[in-house]
Amino acid sequence: MAAVVLASCSRLETGTAPALPQRETGDFYSVSYAWRKIQPLAALPPIPGESAVTAGFGESRTSLEISGEGSVARVLWTAGDSFTMYGHYDSGYVHSVYTALSGGASADFSSAYTVPFPAHCLYPAATKVGGYAGSDVFGVEIPPVQRAIAGNIADDLNLSYAYCKGENEDIHFENLLALVKFRMEGKATEEVEYLTLAGSGALSGDAIVMTDGNGNAYLTDNISFQGDESYPSVTLEGPFTEGEDYYLAVIPCSGVISMSFYNADGERITKNSSAVINFTQGRICDIGTVDIGDDFSQDEDMSPVAYLESPLDNPVTLAVIPEGFTQDELQEYELAAKSGLAALFATEPYKSYKDHFNVWILKVASKESGAGVTDGDGNLTESRDTYFKAQWGENSYSDMTADDNTVFSFVSNNCPDITDGTHNISEVPVLMIINDARYGGICWSYSSGKGYAMVPLTEGNFSWNYPASCAVSDEDPSAGTRSVTEEERAELGQNIGDWRNTLVHEFGGHCFGRLGDEYWYSADSGPATSISTHSWTVPMGLNLSASYSVTPWDELLSERDALAAANPLYARIGVYQGGGVSILNRWRSEKTSCMIDNRFYFSAWQRMLIVKRIKSLCSEKFSTQDFFSRDVPEDPVRDIAPGGAPYGLENLPAALKPQPVPPLPPVRLVVDD
Repeated sequence: MAAVVLASCSRLETGTAPALPQRETGDFYSVSYAWRKIQPLAALPPIPGESAVTAGFGESRTSLEISGEGSVARVLWTAGDSFTMYGHYDSGYVHSVYTALSGGASADFSSAYTVPFPAHCLYPAATKVGGYAGSDVFGVEIPPVQRAIAGNIADDLNLSYAYCKGENEDIHFENLLALVKFRMEGKATEEVEYLTLAGSGALSGDAIVMTDGNGNAYLTDNISFQGDESYPSVTLEGPFTEGEDYYLAVIPCSGVISMSFYNADGERITKNSSAVINFTQGRICDIGTVDIGDDFSQDEDMSPVAYLESPLDNPVTLAVIPEGFTQDELQEYELAAKSGLAALFATEPYKSYKDHFNVWILKVASKESGAGVTDGDGNLTESRDTYFKAQWGENSYSDMTADDNTVFSFVSNNCPDITDGTHNISEVPVLMIINDARYGGICWSYSSGKGYAMVPLTEGNFSWNYPASCAVSDEDPSAGTRSVTEEERAELGQNIGDWRNTLVHEFGGHCFGRLGDEYWYSADSGPATSISTHSWTVPMGLNLSASYSVTPWDELLSERDALAAANPLYARIGVYQGGGVSILNRWRSEKTSCMIDNRFYFSAWQRMLIVKRIKSLCSEKFSTQDFFSRDVPEDPVRDIAPGGAPYGLENLPAALKPQPVPPLPPVRLVVDD
């Protein structure tokens, strides 16, 4: 199956991008936010009085004029186009519609009404208007169904924003969307009735234009009006001609994508990107030519998909399997798998050692979608006919199980690096992605080293809080416990994310890294005993200690001052009481990490353990000097997005912040027969 590839990204012809930061479109270290719904403010009638303005395009247009090379888009108004200007008093908003008297890159507009200044201008008009955290916000719609026009886009697909400080001021619009450019080849092109572009983030539907009061704006789907809906896909209706350029207007985002092409009989040809693609505000992203072949009579390809292929002679192997995906949903599974793996391999140390891995996405269809529902105690109350028989409680996830014999048998018989004798099942950690929107996640880990992580495609974004209490003294358990202060919370930051954070914790931390949980419950002090799992064939939980004075990471402690002199972030290494679900009598090496609140950050000692496991599986010698020469100690929450909130909104009222979810259950430890 051919892959959609990123050919180029071309900037539109003129203008500068808004100064307000956009969410990151590269590595998955940016924090994702979920917000409560907001209500639009009252609308006031417009004020009679003629008004005239001149408006020009920056990164925006109502029609495209493409250069001969196809890399630059000249932006044009069309006579009769209109935009809406919004101003407001304390009691509500007023608006006025301005209509173009002529066409071109710059045009004169007139209106029968005026608004108070400063004012916000939107093309096309907003669907709802409101106020939020000191900003004006505008509800807009990016059509989920668009019409294909060779070499151009349909009317009203170019969402643009301008800020007008006062009367008689020329207005400069900036583009808020990204354009996806592509062409098709193959005889089947002429049969395509419509196509669907799908991604891991919102691509169309309702979104918010959020302003900062200084003329800057950005587009987000993380804040919404009541009743808003956004979609991870957008459809382009044909007909289509082979070799012609076509465009889709989408919400800026980043991720792997899938393109499905449909004929009149509903038959489908699907192509997936082989890597993360960035759809950036104000840019044309050319994903190249998509070869869809000569006919639609193609069987679903069930062969393993190589997500990563290492140049090494003896690489590490990971396997991904689908649970609760029917035959028609396997393309969605592949897309989700690539999105989750992209998050894992954007997290250190997986990012720096990416070239050490083979990763196989295996395929098998279930007869029904979803997963079984239990009463929370393992008793099935609602069954699903799925391949691996995954199940857990409707409001509980501590009893998440699957048929482990089927899991390990399927991977052993279908993973290329096992069937060719390179590895055995004990050397291949397994990620199970479950087609279920409920919250959950767990890892089943075995003494021999084999294991599998269960991660559902939980809807929405979450917040994981640092524990409310901690030990009074890191050294002395008898000193008892105390509350964690707000200053301590602020220093550590708050992690906000989605199901991919669960994946990195369960699969990257537990299943491959063999790390134990480092969070704790306030009421559980734990016994002062050794951690027996260190005697396993493949050690489990070496990131935890049952002793304050003698820890597995003593080698790091002895070098901490020298390391901190080279990079102050290494000063975070220490011995901190609390871990392994116990607030006392367990110790960890840093105050926070992925194994506490699912942030995309493993502590220095955890990173070292993961790298040691990578080196062991690759039959390479581990070197401390080599490790630190490649190590990246930054924590995205504390060092890249300080304060745990973007764009200066960290002081939002508590009611508007994402709702927290509790930690997932500890890893389940099983002794092999």
